[in-house]
Amino acid sequence: MNKIETTRRELLRIGCTSIAGLALPHGLARLIADEKSVTKADSVLFLNLLGGPSHLDTLDMKPAGPAETRGSFGHIQTKIPGLIACEHLPKFAASADQYTLIRGIHHSVGDHPQAQEYISSGNRPTPALRYPSIGAVISKEMPGNGELPPFVVVPRSDWHAGYLGDSYSAFKTNDYPQAGQPFEVRGISLLDGFTVEKFKRRKQLLSSIDNRFKNSNNNIQLQQALRTLNSQADRMILSARTREAFDVGKESESLRKLFASDDVGQGMLLATRLIEFGVPFVTVSHFGWDTHLDNFAGHKRLIPSLDNGLDAAVQTLRAKGLLERTLVVAMGEFGRTPIINQNAGRDHFPRANWCVMTGGGVQPGRLIGGTDAGGTAPDDSTNIVPDDIVATIFHSLGIDHHKTYYTQTGRPVDLVPQGNVMKELF
Repeated sequence: MNKIETTRRELLRIGCTSIAGLALPHGLARLIADEKSVTKADSVLFLNLLGGPSHLDTLDMKPAGPAETRGSFGHIQTKIPGLIACEHLPKFAASADQYTLIRGIHHSVGDHPQAQEYISSGNRPTPALRYPSIGAVISKEMPGNGELPPFVVVPRSDWHAGYLGDSYSAFKTNDYPQAGQPFEVRGISLLDGFTVEKFKRRKQLLSSIDNRFKNSNNNIQLQQALRTLNSQADRMILSARTREAFDVGKESESLRKLFASDDVGQGMLLATRLIEFGVPFVTVSHFGWDTHLDNFAGHKRLIPSLDNGLDAAVQTLRAKGLLERTLVVAMGEFGRTPIINQNAGRDHFPRANWCVMTGGGVQPGRLIGGTDAGGTAPDDSTNIVPDDIVATIFHSLGIDHHKTYYTQTGRPVDLVPQGNVMKELF
């Protein structure tokens, strides 16, 4: 039996409807006003730095530290007072006052899959339950009209729907657009002479097969998920608007050049286009940050694509009038060890991490949190965990992070029960 999911917002909406025309008590009126003011954003662009960039070699540098920790990169001043950045982040440094930087984010999950699950859901991983990622929750809360997938990953990641079920899984492009080439997305692009009419004929055949499957399979949840996914797929492949949304070739040559020709840049270009077309959550995967070997050569190669891709996306969203309603987030699953290992690398370090945010109602030019003199732990005034980051993302979208969902076995689970919204961001 389906259970009703309730939130304070829904109760207030019901209350407003039932007592329309009557004066409200001051306290209730204030709560309603608070609820109406929560929603800052309609969409999120999340740049996922998979592997975990070194905080000490990017945005939490300690140039006065000892040689065995400070690394080889120089630093430059930014437009946020008191903040220095790596020399390979010149665009960020020049526009830092347009962002807010959160430092000293910490947890104790030291392996990649579980740490990625943590930052994607705001819940510490446990074998007993798979928590849904931000994108899956947004798929449920902001499904749209079905023409466009509400949760897109460019090109792939392990962010999943958890206990919400496969109906809310990500749509993966499986590749980055390539500069100067048509971008073909399996399941959306009509390839090799395939037409909508041919699709409809094949769909009729598939439906007859599906009917036989339904009669032989008693897994109701699986059947429901398959019906939902098939319906979504039908609407997408039959929609010219969906194909247009993924067609980055429609963007001007000057805009495509702004994003550069690397994978991350072109992925961010696609992300901004999808947001313009109404996709509420897009994550772009930036691979390669797991620099156990030769950390500095790796970061020197990776940082420019972070710098350019982020800057180009923010510029583009602002120029198109979308930044105010789009929350842009960049972070990885953890930082890296202060001590440089024998292979000139840095290892996993969940005790210190950073996150950059802009747009979506976030007040720019802020520096929140910090680490100690060696970058080994949060400083005494900082206590920020991934739960808080995810709760804040949901807050920006007007989603109550304390909302209760129910697993497929009927177990009640609060969305991000340990998270605290970072209201100082807004």
